[in-house]
Amino acid sequence: MDADQHTHAGLCRTCGEPVHARDRFCEQCGRPDPTAPDRTCADCGTGAIGTDGYCDQCGFRRPSGREHVEAELGGFVAAVSDIGLKRKRNEDAFTLAPLPSGACAVVCDGVATAPGSAEASRLAAEAAASVLAGRVSVGMDPEAATRAAAERAAEVVASLIKDPKDLDGAPACTFASAVVDGAGVTVGWVGDSRVYWLSSAASFLLTRDDSWAAQMIERGQMSAADAWADRRAHLLTAWLGADAGIVKPQVAAFRPAGPGMVLICSDGLWNDLPEAADLAAVALKGEDGEARPEVSGGRTVRAARRLLRAALDAGGHDNVTAVVIAWPPPGSPPPGTSREPGR
Repeated sequence: MDADQHTHAGLCRTCGEPVHARDRFCEQCGRPDPTAPDRTCADCGTGAIGTDGYCDQCGFRRPSGREHVEAELGGFVAAVSDIGLKRKRNEDAFTLAPLPSGACAVVCDGVATAPGSAEASRLAAEAAASVLAGRVSVGMDPEAATRAAAERAAEVVASLIKDPKDLDGAPACTFASAVVDGAGVTVGWVGDSRVYWLSSAASFLLTRDDSWAAQMIERGQMSAADAWADRRAHLLTAWLGADAGIVKPQVAAFRPAGPGMVLICSDGLWNDLPEAADLAAVALKGEDGEARPEVSGGRTVRAARRLLRAALDAGGHDNVTAVVIAWPPPGSPPPGTSREPGR
């Protein structure tokens, strides 16, 4: 018997491509539970899903729709968000929006220790993308629009608290955004969701985490190795929520020198692949870095799925969200001179 027969579970019910045993999504078309009949458990393959959404044999919870989500926009933007392998629910969220000469996207990651954070991340991403797209489309400077979008998202999340006297019960999330057009890339962030530039020529991080570890490193109080090894490393120093105080989003602008990809992601991806070069190796696998010829051929969605697969293969310890935007957008003039982040 061929070795592949031991690992393949069957064919995807949507696109017919082979899928591996226990895969929860098809890497070709993105369909969740690719081999599962409508009422059969996707995990054990034998039990029936009851009206409560759980398998009557193994207790697996049927996906509700947010466990694995994909979206594409304009042929050059793709996003994927997945519950991962260890969490009970997906508290990440993303929103994509078109612009007259490009696109914008927002990723928010709900703080797991704060109640109601799944809803907070969803509402924050939707509100921010609406403000961002609306203001950029009428001519506002992308940096000013980014600040306005983050501030609106902060207001939305702060309003979700049920008891203003109980700040421990305040929903909370992070924020990361990108405006990508022919002029370049403008990013904004609050918290530790990140934005990277990935290309065959050079790849690097465009944001700086609002976290305890990043603060210790920036102040010169600890080495990077010691700071990231500390149990306090991922404590946030800025976030969206009623207990966050005044939110001051950080903003940076970047003019690429050549084609590549903008990646916006939650820490469920970068925790396992923190280096830009490693992310680029996965996202650009099989590509030559020349984005324009393959923008309409599914290049970005394949890159997003490969990034998700890398996170799952590394253990899938957290929710994973990746938004990939090819630069330059279709119809943009050839790249000109470069501008360093934040300058």
